[in-house]
Amino acid sequence: MTRITPILVALVLLAPPLAAQTAVPSATAATYGNWTVTCGAVAVAGAVPQKLCQMTTKLNLKGNDGQVRPLLEIALGMPPGGDAPRIVVQVPIDVALRDALLVSVDAGTAGADPKPQTDLLTASYVACTTAGCIADAELKSDVIAAFKTAKITNVTFTALAGAKKITVPVEMTGFGDAWAALDLPSP
Repeated sequence: MTRITPILVALVLLAPPLAAQTAVPSATAATYGNWTVTCGAVAVAGAVPQKLCQMTTKLNLKGNDGQVRPLLEIALGMPPGGDAPRIVVQVPIDVALRDALLVSVDAGTAGADPKPQTDLLTASYVACTTAGCIADAELKSDVIAAFKTAKITNVTFTALAGAKKITVPVEMTGFGDAWAALDLPSP
């Protein structure tokens, strides 16, 4: 059974204010490369549940103790009642919240000399839970186009201890197909 992830809940929470939203169990899931598209229904008090889809990818990190822990989770989708798609990124709780989360792509091509990264977007932190801290940003059409052609996207956040910048490469295999499966209106 597919589950509603914390990121889906974050998309609902980041939606324009609506009266008492509750998540209903997810109905479908499909995998496209490194991305999973899940769709479910969100019931808004006094209204018919509406379909809500998101695409996610997760990266885990194996610690020195052998335990596998979540490093980051990325979700993209349209919040209920929203007018633009959003990206929501969950990172570990020990991040510097005043520093925005940065998403970028390498401006070079595979095998070429390294080129500076092209910054695509910055996301502000909106909440922290015991599972991690959540950053959110609106997705513009140029960012989506860059995601579709990128092989790797880099997510950079700042660790609280030592203010060290941590850059996590995210493989974009399957992004274009997953995005198409969301069937969202163009931003």
